Amino acid sequence: MHELGIANEILDAALFEADRHAAKKVTSILLRVGVLRAIEPGNLSFLFEHIARGTPAEGARLEIVEEPVRVECAACGVSEVRTFTPDCPRCKGSGVTVTGGDSLSVLSLDIDV
Repeated sequence: MHELGIANEILDAALFEADRHAAKKVTSILLRVGVLRAIEPGNLSFLFEHIARGTPAEGARLEIVEEPVRVECAACGVSEVRTFTPDCPRCKGSGVTVTGGDSLSVLSLDIDV
Protein backbone atom coordinates (compact mmCIF):
# COMPACT_ATOMS: atom_id res chain seq x y z
CA MET A 1 0.00 0.00 0.00
CA HIS A 2 2.39 2.67 -1.23
CA GLU A 3 -0.52 5.11 -1.36
CA LEU A 4 0.04 5.94 2.34
CA GLY A 5 3.50 7.37 1.67
CA ILE A 6 2.19 9.32 -1.29
CA ALA A 7 -0.74 10.65 0.74
CA ASN A 8 1.74 11.83 3.38
CA GLU A 9 3.84 13.63 0.77
CA ILE A 10 0.77 15.33 -0.70
CA LEU A 11 -0.37 16.42 2.76
CA ASP A 12 3.10 17.75 3.61
CA ALA A 13 3.18 19.78 0.38
CA ALA A 14 -0.34 21.13 0.92
CA LEU A 15 0.37 22.12 4.53
CA PHE A 16 3.66 23.75 3.55
CA GLU A 17 1.92 25.89 0.93
CA ALA A 18 -0.96 26.71 3.26
CA ASP A 19 1.51 27.85 5.93
CA ARG A 20 3.55 29.81 3.39
CA HIS A 21 0.43 31.78 2.41
CA ALA A 22 -0.95 32.02 5.97
CA ALA A 23 -4.03 30.07 4.86
CA LYS A 24 -6.55 28.76 7.35
CA LYS A 25 -7.79 25.91 5.20
CA VAL A 26 -6.87 23.75 2.22
CA THR A 27 -10.07 23.18 0.26
CA SER A 28 -8.95 21.11 -2.73
CA ILE A 29 -5.91 19.53 -4.33
CA LEU A 30 -5.70 18.58 -8.00
CA LEU A 31 -3.20 15.85 -8.87
CA ARG A 32 -1.89 14.31 -12.07
CA VAL A 33 -1.13 10.63 -11.54
CA GLY A 34 0.40 8.43 -14.22
CA VAL A 35 -1.04 4.96 -14.79
CA LEU A 36 2.45 3.48 -14.39
CA ARG A 37 2.48 4.65 -10.76
CA ALA A 38 -0.07 1.90 -10.01
CA ILE A 39 -1.90 4.14 -7.57
CA GLU A 40 -5.46 3.21 -6.69
CA PRO A 41 -7.28 6.59 -6.59
CA GLY A 42 -9.87 5.38 -4.08
CA ASN A 43 -7.17 4.19 -1.68
CA LEU A 44 -5.21 7.41 -2.05
CA SER A 45 -8.30 9.53 -1.36
CA PHE A 46 -9.28 7.44 1.66
CA LEU A 47 -5.79 7.56 3.16
CA PHE A 48 -5.41 11.28 2.50
CA GLU A 49 -8.74 11.94 4.21
CA HIS A 50 -7.63 9.88 7.21
CA ILE A 51 -4.21 11.50 7.71
CA ALA A 52 -5.51 15.04 7.05
CA ARG A 53 -7.81 14.91 10.11
CA GLY A 54 -7.01 17.64 12.57
CA THR A 55 -4.98 19.65 10.04
CA PRO A 56 -5.90 22.64 7.85
CA ALA A 57 -6.36 20.09 5.03
CA GLU A 58 -9.13 18.22 6.83
CA GLY A 59 -12.07 17.88 4.45
CA ALA A 60 -10.04 18.95 1.41
CA ARG A 61 -11.24 17.46 -1.87
CA LEU A 62 -8.57 15.37 -3.57
CA GLU A 63 -9.12 15.35 -7.35
CA ILE A 64 -7.07 13.00 -9.50
CA VAL A 65 -6.45 13.36 -13.23
CA GLU A 66 -5.14 10.10 -14.61
CA GLU A 67 -2.28 10.33 -17.10
CA PRO A 68 -2.28 7.49 -19.66
CA VAL A 69 0.81 5.57 -20.65
CA ARG A 70 2.49 7.23 -23.61
CA VAL A 71 4.49 5.03 -25.97
CA GLU A 72 6.48 5.96 -29.03
CA CYS A 73 6.86 3.65 -32.02
CA ALA A 74 9.44 4.35 -34.72
CA ALA A 75 6.85 3.46 -37.40
CA CYS A 76 3.63 4.91 -35.95
CA GLY A 77 4.67 7.74 -33.68
CA VAL A 78 3.18 8.46 -30.27
CA SER A 79 0.18 6.60 -28.84
CA GLU A 80 -1.56 6.74 -25.49
CA VAL A 81 -2.79 3.55 -23.84
CA ARG A 82 -4.48 2.63 -20.55
CA THR A 83 -1.92 -0.02 -19.56
CA PHE A 84 1.71 -0.68 -20.36
CA THR A 85 2.38 -2.65 -23.51
CA PRO A 86 5.78 -3.69 -24.92
CA ASP A 87 4.28 -3.60 -28.42
CA CYS A 88 2.86 -0.73 -30.46
CA PRO A 89 -0.93 -0.56 -29.98
CA ARG A 90 -1.33 0.39 -33.67
CA CYS A 91 1.01 -1.82 -35.68
CA LYS A 92 1.81 -4.39 -32.95
CA GLY A 93 5.52 -3.89 -33.65
CA SER A 94 7.98 -4.42 -30.82
CA GLY A 95 10.44 -1.97 -29.40
CA VAL A 96 8.26 0.92 -28.28
CA THR A 97 9.72 3.52 -25.96
CA VAL A 98 7.71 4.63 -22.95
CA THR A 99 7.68 8.44 -22.89
CA GLY A 100 4.97 9.17 -20.32
CA GLY A 101 2.53 7.84 -17.82
CA ASP A 102 4.68 7.91 -14.71
CA SER A 103 4.03 11.41 -13.42
CA LEU A 104 2.91 12.33 -9.95
CA SER A 105 2.41 16.04 -9.51
CA VAL A 106 0.23 18.59 -7.77
CA LEU A 107 -1.40 20.65 -10.49
CA SER A 108 -3.23 23.07 -8.23
CA LEU A 109 -4.02 23.72 -4.60
CA ASP A 110 -6.98 25.78 -3.43
CA ILE A 111 -6.76 27.45 -0.03
CA ASP A 112 -8.83 29.84 2.09
CA VAL A 113 -6.83 32.71 3.55
